[in-house]
Amino acid sequence: MSAAAVVGIGQTEYSRESGRSEWELAVEAVAAAVADAGLEPADVDGLVRYSYDSVDEAMLARSLGLRLSSYGQTGYGGLGAPGVVAQAAAVVAAGQARVVVCYRALNGRSRTRYGRAERSLGDGAGDLVTTGDRAPSGAFAGPYGLLSPGQVMALWARRYQWECGLAEDDLVAALCRVAVEQRAYARRNPAAVLRDRDLDVDGYLAGRLVSTPLRLYDLALETDGAAAVVVAAADVAAAAPEPPAWVRGAVLAMFPYAESVSVYGELRNGPTYRAVADQLYERAGVGPGDLAAAMVYDATTVSVLLGLEAYGLAPVGAAWRTVAEQGLGPDAPVPVNTSGGHLSEAYVHGMNHVVEAVRQVRGTSTAQVASRGPVLVSSGPGAVVLAP
Repeated sequence: MSAAAVVGIGQTEYSRESGRSEWELAVEAVAAAVADAGLEPADVDGLVRYSYDSVDEAMLARSLGLRLSSYGQTGYGGLGAPGVVAQAAAVVAAGQARVVVCYRALNGRSRTRYGRAERSLGDGAGDLVTTGDRAPSGAFAGPYGLLSPGQVMALWARRYQWECGLAEDDLVAALCRVAVEQRAYARRNPAAVLRDRDLDVDGYLAGRLVSTPLRLYDLALETDGAAAVVVAAADVAAAAPEPPAWVRGAVLAMFPYAESVSVYGELRNGPTYRAVADQLYERAGVGPGDLAAAMVYDATTVSVLLGLEAYGLAPVGAAWRTVAEQGLGPDAPVPVNTSGGHLSEAYVHGMNHVVEAVRQVRGTSTAQVASRGPVLVSSGPGAVVLAP
């Protein structure tokens, strides 16, 4: 039996303009997750947040009347989704806290737009500020116009195409199917930003090129919203009103150029990433074939192809073929991103993936898979397995 489980989930409305502060969004999502767990704010004694989050621990402690015995952070944006759950589970297992809330809140459309190059353009007076070796915008990237995550991931797509020896039509067909099938999931999800907008092949191809070969519908949404989960000890999980999603295993790795967005190291399907996946599965006591579903980080469609290969859900160099032939939908061997994901539900830096994974374990997803079993949540070199 695992030492910790996710026992509560909460989220705000996902929108293009919330009209509220990130602090207000965080309070709403956290309060909803605590209530979903059948608990009161006074029961919460731990918090883990993203270092990028503008809402800090003290702000939530004041708003909700929390008394914390443990708090922590994880870095690197989207890598934080598995990281916050992993850290919360470790805190619970160590006895430092019994009820730990993980959260992410952002006005990612109406305020800080993570996909925009302007964020890298210094003081607005025309000077380009470049420091360090990070990409985009580092000293080795910014002066050459590499300023946004979408540009970096377009380079990933081209490198993947070259390494696999793909014709342009084959690459586009695979990326298109990821976008179209995740939109089909979103159409079933009343919380999805794009729930009312259909997408087919013609619509995908009509999307403007953003950074070749990536089109409009290859990129994650910019979203306002917040999501939160409650990770608790086994005795708390036993009394929870909803079935617990046990944390069976987690990994949060770091090696040269494994940050959220980089162009200098190996692609995210490379041997180091596959070794991380092997470590995760060993810790969780499962293999790729045991998974009921997978939530694969989808800042872009090509990220899904790389994640499928890294975590053993497609042969290395062949996810494009696997997706083109089998898709990601309910009939796929392992359904992927069943809420619509970042491409069509919302972009909350992976926390909405964690929430959907819990729903799949509970059996309450709007696109519930046929089999009940372990669910993977992965983001580059970080991942967690949740299971009934």
